[in-house]
Amino acid sequence: MQTIKYKDNLELILSCDRNSQTFCQHQYTAYPLRLSLPFYLEGENTNRAYHYLISTSPGLLAGDELNLSLQLEANTSLYLTDQAATKVHQMPEINAKAVVNYKIKLEANSSLEFVTEPVILYKNAALEQKTVVIAHPTARLFISEVILPGRLAKKEYYDFKYYLNRLKIADLSGRLLFIDATRLEGQQNQFKNNKLFTTFPIIGNAIAILPDTDLNLLITQLSNLDLVEANNLETALTILPNEKGILIRALSNKTLILKQYFTQALNCIRSLNNQSSLPHIPK
Repeated sequence: MQTIKYKDNLELILSCDRNSQTFCQHQYTAYPLRLSLPFYLEGENTNRAYHYLISTSPGLLAGDELNLSLQLEANTSLYLTDQAATKVHQMPEINAKAVVNYKIKLEANSSLEFVTEPVILYKNAALEQKTVVIAHPTARLFISEVILPGRLAKKEYYDFKYYLNRLKIADLSGRLLFIDATRLEGQQNQFKNNKLFTTFPIIGNAIAILPDTDLNLLITQLSNLDLVEANNLETALTILPNEKGILIRALSNKTLILKQYFTQALNCIRSLNNQSSLPHIPK
């Protein structure tokens, strides 16, 4: 039996039971993270497990480092989201920052939908996030994020230090499939008063790894979505190298619009793969 070293704040291994339903074979959590009990929805994909990631802390503080490890065994399906937005608090000390690391491994025919709640960057906040994904060629992945450049209702706008997000996706042999890095400057951002960013200050990113999917058809469907308040949203879509999936960049002036857009995008993906749509999941 494999010996597991507990050094992550959250460590999950998901498997399928005899009824092909996804369940948590191994779970380890340490402060401040907890995991909700799973629930399952009726429909075409009843084996998908839905979990909430719960933090018992007030947010990310200077010096915090969170490490999360997810492993999906063959044929498993997981929808994972946060219970609430992530608040990145003030870090006035020089070089102070918070760090979040994700390690994700996807085995054959597994599916992970990781739809995070917004990250709110307070004044003088600094956050570095790194995601490493190792995926089987038949595995599916959808990750989305929403970034608020401050507490906009309090007129806090680009007063944070910086936000850095690195993403690396490779296959099981270690061959690189996709790499992306986003660095968003706050106080030193010379473009923060540009009309585009003042009109649409909230930033959204999503990536989908989709084997055996008609990506051109998906792009067409996403470009023709019937969006509520479409004039409050700007999007850009592109197909990843070697046609492994798609990348979405989005801007809006309302958090809810971005969240609804990513829900519709995920429903498009599910529809193309003959899976049930994502219903409203109460918070």
